[in-house]
Amino acid sequence: MTIDEAAVYIRNNVDIVEVVSRYVSLKKVGRNYFGLCPFHSEKTPSFSVNPSKGIFKCFGCGEGGDVIKFLSKIENTTYREAVKMLAAELGIAIDENTETEKILQVLEEARRLMNGVLLTRSGALALSYLSNRGLKAETISVFGLGYDPTRDFLQKALARKGFPADLVRKAGLTNSIGNDFFGGRIVFPIENLSRRTIGFGARTLDDTNPVKYLNTGETPVFKKSLVLYGLTQALPSMEKTKSVVLVEGYFDAVVLSQEGFPNVVAILGTTVTPEQSRLLGRKVRRATFLLDSDDAGIMAAFKGCFVLLSQNVEPLVALLPEGVDPDEMALRSKNKLSEVLSAPLDLLKFLEFLAAKYFGGMRSPEFLEALSQNLRGLPTSPLLEMALNELGEKLGLEAKTLQSFLSSRGAKFEHGEGATTNAATTRKPVDVESIEEQMARLLINTPELSNILIEDEYFYPYTPGLREVLDTIKDWDPEKHTAQKYVEMFPPYLRDLVEESMLENFGTYEQKEKMLKELLGRWRVKDLDNYIAKLRTELANSHDEGLLEQLQEVLSERDEISRQLQGLE
Repeated sequence: MTIDEAAVYIRNNVDIVEVVSRYVSLKKVGRNYFGLCPFHSEKTPSFSVNPSKGIFKCFGCGEGGDVIKFLSKIENTTYREAVKMLAAELGIAIDENTETEKILQVLEEARRLMNGVLLTRSGALALSYLSNRGLKAETISVFGLGYDPTRDFLQKALARKGFPADLVRKAGLTNSIGNDFFGGRIVFPIENLSRRTIGFGARTLDDTNPVKYLNTGETPVFKKSLVLYGLTQALPSMEKTKSVVLVEGYFDAVVLSQEGFPNVVAILGTTVTPEQSRLLGRKVRRATFLLDSDDAGIMAAFKGCFVLLSQNVEPLVALLPEGVDPDEMALRSKNKLSEVLSAPLDLLKFLEFLAAKYFGGMRSPEFLEALSQNLRGLPTSPLLEMALNELGEKLGLEAKTLQSFLSSRGAKFEHGEGATTNAATTRKPVDVESIEEQMARLLINTPELSNILIEDEYFYPYTPGLREVLDTIKDWDPEKHTAQKYVEMFPPYLRDLVEESMLENFGTYEQKEKMLKELLGRWRVKDLDNYIAKLRTELANSHDEGLLEQLQEVLSERDEISRQLQGLE
């Protein structure tokens, strides 16, 4: 069996009560079993095991999951190792000779090889550079830093180890002409939550090279928007403090961790993504942006604050002096950095600062327009609702008035009971329902395609069905959910559609990907058609040159998308 097949078998066949009883004294109460939680200190039993569902749950600390999650947590081991331990008890042989496993193996070997170079004459220059950047030998070891000295070092070394060239390329270690992708660069291994290497970040030693940093491209095991650098090192502190500090770069994360700020991770992009925020939302209650205090860094924090809020993570912003990087301050003035991090701006104070600096105040149309753009496409959450209520009070507006204003500018904000009508009902384009139903069927059939919609800055679903599909499949985990459980994740009114879509043959993955992109293009054309009609109606009642200019821009954008669609067909 593969790891995934073994995990499914274990969940269906292992007695979770028997496994938990090895560590916790359980007493049966009704259908469930109760005991003192092994994951936090308590005097009254709040730890429950449900044998029929095969899950545990602590109502005190919130820990919960299946038998594999319990064993990995109690033994402080990885998910894969917990599966292997339980499989061994059942006499199940694990076959790890899959392509994904092979890619992970070649990445681990590449990490070991490049780390070893630092201890040789070939790595002297890189080691000197790391030392000059303030890194200690212990830190280099903890984060597994390495160096690829030439454009063919890694490919030759891996070939000698028996790894075929096409596998090395699939892992993102060589480019299209066969040269080392990270040749002449210091590498920062990027790990998943099982502490397996899934990719690398890399910094050139040649300061004349305009491309200072590179990341592994998208591979079967690495998608940049889904991971956070330094997460495995930061997790113990994050789980203890329920907080995290978000920085931009590898050196920021590594140096701050070294200098006594252990709950730091790097976002590997311009700002935190919805996927990263969902991951953080399972671990922490608040996140502090510690980005560069230039325009780009401040705007990244502006956007990121609302992405975090949508996942019920409280955002804070710590502002550094302009021109000072987090790693520099950590090395030169640790106390000053502690002061900055201990007194971050909360959301309202940050918005007040940002609006005054860039938009002429919080009541300016420009600021409210920027605010609506940052809210666009985000799901609602209790924290996001609360933040907008507080913002409305700050502006002297009722919450309904503010939310209605933002919705009219295209922000997808789903209101609670008694609130004003949302954007989906006020700007619903003709025929969009049929397009979104086809999108929903494709996503149900192949959930991995959802990133195409999630990463599109203009897309937000109008129909409740597609919203439900997107919200549901974000929690889909092929390692945890059987086909039946996958169906049961959806609301009852969608389950017939789900079962039909799962059985439908849409072709190969590439064909389905192309189909979804075509649908997205058609959706965008319909959306623009609706907006064009609105502008033309306004122009009929006004001779505003600004409206005419805006109409011309939108018509041009629609023509460009139509041309792109023709290229896909």
